[in-house]
Amino acid sequence: MIFLVETGSGVSGATSYISLEDADSHFEALENTNWTNASLGQKQQALIRASLYVDSYQFEGCPRRADQGLSWPRSGAKDTEGRPLRGIPFALRAAVLELAGDYIKSPPQSFDKGQILKEKVGPVELVYSATEKQPGFVYRLLSQIGARTRANRVLRG
Repeated sequence: MIFLVETGSGVSGATSYISLEDADSHFEALENTNWTNASLGQKQQALIRASLYVDSYQFEGCPRRADQGLSWPRSGAKDTEGRPLRGIPFALRAAVLELAGDYIKSPPQSFDKGQILKEKVGPVELVYSATEKQPGFVYRLLSQIGARTRANRVLRG
């Protein structure tokens, strides 16, 4: 997969919300040696996976351009206080950086393993997966810009 950074203009085929330069500066300031010791390919992969994870959420509004590679920038999106969101919101960038740092430290599969749980009470059956949990800090960041998970499903039985 090609590494192409979203600039806030709706880049066709973009695969990351964060440039390598911005990520390197961020993690250098935090003295994150896991990041600074990682290879170029590992860093790119971490940023792509983190961007894809963030895009697994539902957001208000719609992508600005039909051919853009990622979900942001969006038209009609507002934060939790009703302010319009333009470009790539700070909370989204912070969430991608947080996840990318975690992905360098431990493989993303740690978010993908778990067991499926079912709960049935009368005619209502809830099905959810332990793997669909969000890292707490990342979810709090994304909830500032109206993120909703796609994981919750209610099945009538």
